[in-house]
Amino acid sequence: MKILVVEDSPADLELIRELLADSPGLDLEIESAQYLSSALSILHEGGIDLILLDLHLPDSQGIGTVGTVRGNAPGIPTVVLTGLDDEETGLAALQKGAQDYLVKGRLTGPSLVRSIRYAQERNRIEQELTRKNRELNDAYEDLTTVEEELRQNLDQLGRNEHSLRETTQYLENLITYANAPIIVWDAGLRITRFNNAFKRLTGRTAGEVVGRSPAMLFPEARREELMDLIRKTTAGDRWETVEIPILTADGSIRTVLWNSAAIYGSDLATVSSVIAQGQDITERKRAEEALQRANDELERRVLERTLKLREANEALEAEVAERARAQEAVQTERQRLYDVLETLPTYVILHSPDYHVPFANRFFRERFGDSGGRRCFEYLFGLTEPCENCESYRVMKTKAPHHWEWTGPDNRDYDIFDFPFIEADGSLHILEVGIDITKRKRAEEALQKLNETLEERVIERTDELRKANALLNAITENTPAPIYAVDRQSRFVMCNPAVLRMMGRPASEVLGRSAIELVGEEVGGPFVANEQRVMETGITGTFEEEGGDRIFYSTKTPLRDARGDVTGAIAVGTEITELKRAEAQKQELLEQLQQSAEELEVQNEELQYTTEQLRQKGDELVRLNRALQESEVHFRSLIENASDIILLLDTKGRITYASPSVKRLGGYDPDGLISMNVLDLVHPDDTLKVAEAMRTGTAQPSARLTFEIRVRDSAGRWIFLDVTGANLLREGSTRGFIVNARDITDRKRAEEERNRLIASLEEAHREANLYLDIMTHDIRNANNVSGIYADLMLDLLEGAERAYAQKLHDGIARSTEILMNVAAFRRIHTESAEFAPVSLNAIIDGEIGNFRGASIRQEVPTLEVLADNLLSTVFTNLIGNSVKFGGPDVEIVVRAEERDGEVLVSVEDDGPGVPDDVKEKLFHRFERGKARGKGDGLGLYICRTVIERYGGRIWIEDCVPDRPEDGAAFRFTLKRAERDRDSGS
Repeated sequence: MKILVVEDSPADLELIRELLADSPGLDLEIESAQYLSSALSILHEGGIDLILLDLHLPDSQGIGTVGTVRGNAPGIPTVVLTGLDDEETGLAALQKGAQDYLVKGRLTGPSLVRSIRYAQERNRIEQELTRKNRELNDAYEDLTTVEEELRQNLDQLGRNEHSLRETTQYLENLITYANAPIIVWDAGLRITRFNNAFKRLTGRTAGEVVGRSPAMLFPEARREELMDLIRKTTAGDRWETVEIPILTADGSIRTVLWNSAAIYGSDLATVSSVIAQGQDITERKRAEEALQRANDELERRVLERTLKLREANEALEAEVAERARAQEAVQTERQRLYDVLETLPTYVILHSPDYHVPFANRFFRERFGDSGGRRCFEYLFGLTEPCENCESYRVMKTKAPHHWEWTGPDNRDYDIFDFPFIEADGSLHILEVGIDITKRKRAEEALQKLNETLEERVIERTDELRKANALLNAITENTPAPIYAVDRQSRFVMCNPAVLRMMGRPASEVLGRSAIELVGEEVGGPFVANEQRVMETGITGTFEEEGGDRIFYSTKTPLRDARGDVTGAIAVGTEITELKRAEAQKQELLEQLQQSAEELEVQNEELQYTTEQLRQKGDELVRLNRALQESEVHFRSLIENASDIILLLDTKGRITYASPSVKRLGGYDPDGLISMNVLDLVHPDDTLKVAEAMRTGTAQPSARLTFEIRVRDSAGRWIFLDVTGANLLREGSTRGFIVNARDITDRKRAEEERNRLIASLEEAHREANLYLDIMTHDIRNANNVSGIYADLMLDLLEGAERAYAQKLHDGIARSTEILMNVAAFRRIHTESAEFAPVSLNAIIDGEIGNFRGASIRQEVPTLEVLADNLLSTVFTNLIGNSVKFGGPDVEIVVRAEERDGEVLVSVEDDGPGVPDDVKEKLFHRFERGKARGKGDGLGLYICRTVIERYGGRIWIEDCVPDRPEDGAAFRFTLKRAERDRDSGS
């Protein structure tokens, strides 16, 4: 990519070069210019992909610089560079056609790269929109040309129109109303349909013919020959005029003249069925024979032709009258177009060449007032002369559509589309459509601020996550603690070397098997049971588990997939065999001490009676003291081999003992820490926390002290410790506190990384919603404009061209429906589920008003339900389905009633209904009912999602039980609002 930097400050130019050079993934070539004139020369030579433009140059100052550059290079994306106090100028530059702007004082590498990419994408979208508008304009010009040709050929069309209408009417009503016999057979040579004329011809009923071979219709002598003709039609052959004898039910033979057409499947290549139309020429054949024998038959036929010609002349006169009625219909449609323009949420006006406004819709009049015969510059801006460089009247010069943005007298921003428009008198006017984009502009400003740090954060988070993963893998591989993961069947899917050493097996024998399979039910059963309990409850649990003669303290956590479903469990264990044995010995010694104390009490009472008993008890105390000394030696051995750090502190916080684990966890020599104040190792921000804990422990000797702190290791790194402390101060003793500390650095870093990732994901989610808002808003506005043109095309065209215009109109409507579905999904998943009392009657009345012309009746008492503003979406989809698939004559009834503490709502119609095998599938995403036509399969899925969100359920029943063809009833339940219940009591 080649970038032109137009900047007169060498320092700023060098900064931009450095920032772009440090940006990975971009292959850039930078060319610079200090003057606007030299920049324009470079642009005229071509080859520039993007422009970075300073607005304050030696030979050009201010916003006019943007206009000059855009005028000389309209197709090249431009990013404006502004000063720290010049953001207003940057925003004005966007209105003049720049794709983005950056404030120099806050310029960073990621923000510059993001702005370059954003400018390229926005420029591409603008060019695509320009191209689409140009295509629409070309289409409009083509339509104008066609209209002129239609006027020139009006006389010829008048002569041919009667014949064309007869042909069209004949094709449309061929099967339903034809008097000629019609029959249809499929590719398997089975008759699938025939009309009443065919029934009259053959004297056979549908039950006798449908599903059988056409061979039954042919005389025996020619049956095989005629079946060969039938087979050729399924291969694509077409009959023009084929005489085929037909065997009737009474055994007589009728001669029929047939033509046929193949009907192709969805691939447009395979024949799915064949339709044939016949003309019974039995009588004509007989008449032709009689014609050879009698001239009077000829005269009769001439008379018949004369009568038909007279009828044709009368039909032509009727057609002339029909055309007059058609002109009245056109006038009616023009009035309807005016009504549509009046209701549009955008302004539509016509500019005349003399700056008057002969037409302005209601939106424009409400915003800017009525012109009162004044010219646009007089009543909009209070000027006496036309605006200099008027953007709207540029169309008068270029005769081409023009797209620009404008801030109106009401201080709102508008996206303007100007099109050349030929009035009925042939004069050139300007059709202007203005869309209020004030909210979008505010969203773009917010997006600019939000995006400045996004890429930098992503890069930082990615690097930190990589480091954290590497550290976690190293810890897992080298820790003596057993770590493993299992699937839902408790089969090992991962284990670290500690697990393999404990089992004495290689990984190939462990992975894919459960603990029961490896060590048997007696040993492995408790492990598997604990894993299953964690997976069933979905809650992390801690367990003491025995593996042979070893005891482990294990923490087991459920593993979940992206949908939140539990797929397995991960376990981290610590061997506590020695600790459990020490606890057992300690308990035994305590029991012995208790027993000895009781015995000493008895001895004190009997001291005056027997000194011999005192001597015996003294000997016993000596033995107990020896046992205590042995226990102390045992506990010291346990402490010196523990994985946690154990410290003894005096009352001033100086270390009097440090366990050997400080060497492994902190890199310190235990003896080197003696007499050191523990606060010298603690992070400065955590010293107050430690000092407060020591004060609490001194004031409350029985208190258990727990807290987390950061401690510097021998390499100068800060590690996180989970500290548990207790006061051991005794009268005459020099020791003050015992401290047990566990290294939780990895856990803290993982938690921090998780929090950072969650914040990043939330930020990305908000940004995605912002993009979605902008896209749906702009596409909906474009659809509105396109829909206007499609309506105009429908008014102007006829025949095949009008059919194409109708398809365009339907496609635009479908696009708008998709946008509404997307918006509904987004609201469902982003809006909080806070429900309030809602008037069910008001919701239904409002939705019925949206379906004008449909026959809808409601039988709903006054009710309030717990819902939000998404409830109307349910009625929109359900009533819309009934109208769409039931046709113009469908009858729709909306009912509601209280039942079992809920409100039961029904939307019923007498349309085609829903087959039983489709009812359950219809509410799933992308499922369509065969009896209900085609769609995207989202409408009813949205209904189900919204109703379940309210705590209700939705289903389909037949209006008439066991008769799906008599209509469908969509029913759902809602919770009744308590307020409604109170008011009614």
